[in-house]
Amino acid sequence: MSDPVKKPGQQPESYQPQKPEMMRVLEGVQSAAKPATGQHAFTGGAAVKPTDYDFLFSPFRDMDFTNCFTSLYAYLEDIREPDDYDCAKKRGEPCRHPDCHHACWQTMKNQAGSLFFLFDTMSGRSATVRGWGNKPTAIYSEIYDTDDMIDFLMGFVGYGYVKHTDNLMEHVRASLNEGIPVIARLKKGGAAYLDGEGDSFRLITGCDGGKLLMPKPQGSQKAPKKAPKLNEIDSVYVLTGRAQRKHTQLDGLRRIKRVMDADREAGAWDQYIHAFEGYHERLQGLSSDAFKQLFEFACKVAVWNCHNFAEVFRWHKGEGVFDGANWIWADIRRPELKEPCCRIDWACDRSHTLQWQLHHIYDGHEWSEKNVHRLGWGMCETFAMILREIKAEDEIVYGAVCEMIGILEEATP
Repeated sequence: MSDPVKKPGQQPESYQPQKPEMMRVLEGVQSAAKPATGQHAFTGGAAVKPTDYDFLFSPFRDMDFTNCFTSLYAYLEDIREPDDYDCAKKRGEPCRHPDCHHACWQTMKNQAGSLFFLFDTMSGRSATVRGWGNKPTAIYSEIYDTDDMIDFLMGFVGYGYVKHTDNLMEHVRASLNEGIPVIARLKKGGAAYLDGEGDSFRLITGCDGGKLLMPKPQGSQKAPKKAPKLNEIDSVYVLTGRAQRKHTQLDGLRRIKRVMDADREAGAWDQYIHAFEGYHERLQGLSSDAFKQLFEFACKVAVWNCHNFAEVFRWHKGEGVFDGANWIWADIRRPELKEPCCRIDWACDRSHTLQWQLHHIYDGHEWSEKNVHRLGWGMCETFAMILREIKAEDEIVYGAVCEMIGILEEATP
């Protein structure tokens, strides 16, 4: 017999999808001003069969921890949104947006999707700069999908949890019997790099004998079709209830600054810029394939925090769709933070335009041997110029983050 997610005390025949009461701990008790104390049982969560789990995953990421965690958070808080996104793909028409998934831009205007942006940004991940050749930087490997990041996010929302590395099925069943799905880390060598390969976690919502069950990852990039086998799992993270919030928005901003400081110390932006400088001395001897790869590497960096990062600080975002989770956004919506938040918005918006310029130049170029030598100098100069401007916009963001940290530190008793 299958053991689906359920609330304590329910009988198997009563497992029907239902919209539970919101977790009242959020209302006043667990706010930035009045955090919860001690540890409390979850009082919300939808009682659903695994096949009925209908909480979205983010189309901006594969199945990494943040994606699974946001979906689980939406389940526990019963954050549901209407599927009102009008995508061309829904109408059977080609969609012009690259990597379009069925609900791609819906996530930018609903509460659950915006929470994904928040968690991804406060963890520090969306502030990272991609390493040259799409290789992880030291700070990226330190924070992305690591236990350090998991502990931060759990502490940020105020969830108690335990990580288990043995007797996994026993712990999975115990959590499911309490109505709480489990996040599982797969056995994979090393952290996957960025959102293109972040496929190291699964959300387990039920089991059938020794077989694990998972929901269909609606919206997720490269959504897996099968649940993992028990021997494919390295560890599981079991939520134990409400706990004292250990981390606030101020801690998240400090974490972002730590990431941006590390990338600056490593000269991440300068590495890209210098690759296109000194064309006559260093680059004329390259083959057309090697020359093309140089520009490919530059385009890889051009996915920098234009969506996930910027959406968190866009001032208009704090109204309406966030009413159910205002406690999380309280500090960022302080009036004295509006000006630096708007600077981040403007800088990211301009960076977005600059990054698309790189892509359009690259996509529109004919990579023949003749064109490489005829147009190479101009392309190198253009790429270096655009990358310098992107770096300058990043400096504006960095300054705004530092300013907000100072404002919040001064306001902290």
